[in-house]
Amino acid sequence: MKLILAEYINSLKEDGELDKVIQDILRANGGEIFSRPERGRQYGVDIYAIGKDFTDDGKKKVFLITVKQGDLDRQNWDGEINSVRQSLDEIREVFIPNNLAPQHKKLPIKIVVAYNGLIKQSLQQNWKGYTSQYPNFEFALWEGDFLVEQFQHNLLNESGFSNKLRSAVRKTIIHLENRDYQFGDFVQILDMLEKEFKTTKYRKTKLRVLKEMRLLVAVVIKYCDEADNLLHAVKCSEKYVLRLWSMFISGKPEKEFTKEVVEGFYLHRDTLEKYNAKFSFIVDIKDGLGRSVGDALAYGTVVYEQIGIWCETALFYLQMYEFLTTGEGESAEQAAIVHRDRATILAYEAIRLINNNQIFYTPRYDDHLIEIHMLLMLLYKLDLKQQALDILFGLHKHIAEAHSFSRIFPVHRDLRTVAELEANTDVRIGYDYNSSYLFTVLLEWSMVLNSPRLYASLKGVKDKLLKEITLLLWFPDKETESKVFTENGNNDSGYALSGIDLSESMQNYKELVVEEYEHNCFEKDFSFIKESYWAIGLIASRHFRTHIFPYYWRKFLKDDVQTAEPG
Repeated sequence: MKLILAEYINSLKEDGELDKVIQDILRANGGEIFSRPERGRQYGVDIYAIGKDFTDDGKKKVFLITVKQGDLDRQNWDGEINSVRQSLDEIREVFIPNNLAPQHKKLPIKIVVAYNGLIKQSLQQNWKGYTSQYPNFEFALWEGDFLVEQFQHNLLNESGFSNKLRSAVRKTIIHLENRDYQFGDFVQILDMLEKEFKTTKYRKTKLRVLKEMRLLVAVVIKYCDEADNLLHAVKCSEKYVLRLWSMFISGKPEKEFTKEVVEGFYLHRDTLEKYNAKFSFIVDIKDGLGRSVGDALAYGTVVYEQIGIWCETALFYLQMYEFLTTGEGESAEQAAIVHRDRATILAYEAIRLINNNQIFYTPRYDDHLIEIHMLLMLLYKLDLKQQALDILFGLHKHIAEAHSFSRIFPVHRDLRTVAELEANTDVRIGYDYNSSYLFTVLLEWSMVLNSPRLYASLKGVKDKLLKEITLLLWFPDKETESKVFTENGNNDSGYALSGIDLSESMQNYKELVVEEYEHNCFEKDFSFIKESYWAIGLIASRHFRTHIFPYYWRKFLKDDVQTAEPG
C-alpha cells in the first residue's frame, strides 16, 4: 500500500490535486484552512492555514505554504517564473506585511515548501543559506515521503485495513489498464467499506470510513488517468457516488456525513470534467466517434455512451446549481451562475455531437431511451425546449424510415440478437420486434413539449408501420430504490405497463397520464428525490441501465410549454 500511495502522491499535479491533499493533511491534524488556492498570483502562498505544529513543538502557528510539483532542483529554485525562491521572497516581502489577518499577526509563522518529490543534493546548501538569512521566520520542507507518511497515517488508517481490502486495492490498480475490466475488485472495496460503515455504532468510525472511501477512490481514479483510461475513472466514480448515497441514507443524518457526500459529489464532478476536457474536441468532427470503430452497431453504442456522459456531467452541474441557488450571499449566487453556464456549454456540445454523428437518430437498443431522456431533460431544464423538440422530430423521422426501408428498430439489449439483425437483412425482415419502451418515451415527451403535431405523427407511425409492436412503460415500486445503487432495478423490481392505447387527441392522452402520475408515483418517496439529490437516480440509470423513472419527465406535464413546430 505504501508503494501505491507513493506513486499516487508523486503523480499529483500542483494545481487542484497536490494542494487538496495537503489541505486534507492539515485538517486531519486539526488545522484550519484560512484561505484556499486560487488561480493567478497569490504572492507565493498557495495555502494559508492556522493550527498546532504537528511536525514539531505543537504550538499554534500560521502556516504559509507554497506548493510545487516534482523534485526541487536548481532550475525551479531560481531559474524560472514562480520559482521557489521567488515564492519565498513574495511571502516575506508582500504577503506577510500586507495579507496576514490581524488576528494572526502575533502568532509565530512557519513558511513551508511542499512538493511531491525530493530535494536534489546540489540544492541543499542553497536552502540552508537562504533560510539562515531570516531567523525571524521558521522554514520547513515537506517532501514527497513526508506527504506519503502523513497521508498514510492521518487520512488512510492502513493499519486497520484487512489483508483482503489491501489485496482488492492492489488488484484494482493492476487491472485498470485492461479496457475490458469489469471492476469486481473495486466493487469488493466498496462492499467491505460499506459493511464496516453499516455495522459500527460509532459516529467517528463511520466518518473515518467515508473519508477513507473517498481517498481510496481518488487514488483509483488517479491511476485510471495515468493508465489513459478515463472511461474507467467515470465508471468507478459513478459506482462510488451511488454507494456513498446508499451508505448516507442508512442511518441518522449527520452534518459531517453530509459534508462527505458533498465532497464525493465534487470528486465525481471533477472526474466527469476531466473526461469531457479530454474528448471535447471530437464534438465538432464529422462522424468523429465512428472513426475508431468498425461497424454501425459499435458506432451507435459509442455515440450513446458519449451522449450519456456529456448529459450526466451537465445535469450534475444543474444539480449543484440548484443547491447553490438556495445559498446566501453574492458568492453563492455567482457560483450558481457559473454552474448553470457550464451546463449550457455542455448541452450545446451534446447537440453538436449529435449533429456530427447522425447515427444517434437510429438507436439500436431499446434502453438507449435512458440517454434520450437525459438529453431531453437537460435541454428542458435549460429552457432549450425548441432544440429538444427538433431532436424528437429527428428521432421520429429516422426511426420510422429505418423501419420502413431497412427493418431496423430498437430491440431489448441482447448483443447477439442485435449483431445478427445488423448483419443479416433476411433475419431483419422476418424478425418480430414485439414491443418497445423507447417509442413510448418519444410519445410522452411529445406531450411534455406540447407538440400535438409530433404526437399525431408518432401515433400515425404506430398505427400504420408498427402495428405488431406493443408499447411498454416501466414503473418502479417500493423495492426499487434499494436495488438501483448496485444493480439494474428493472430485473427484480417494478413492473411494465403493457398494451398502452393511444388517444386520438394528445390532450386526452395527456390528461390520462397526468392522472396516473398523481396517483401512481412511488419514486416521489425515494430518498434522493425527497432530499433533492435527483441526479443520483440518473447516475444509477446510466450506470446500471435501470430505466429512468417516469417522475423525471412526467412532473413537467403541467408546465405551459411554447415551441414552434419544425417546417
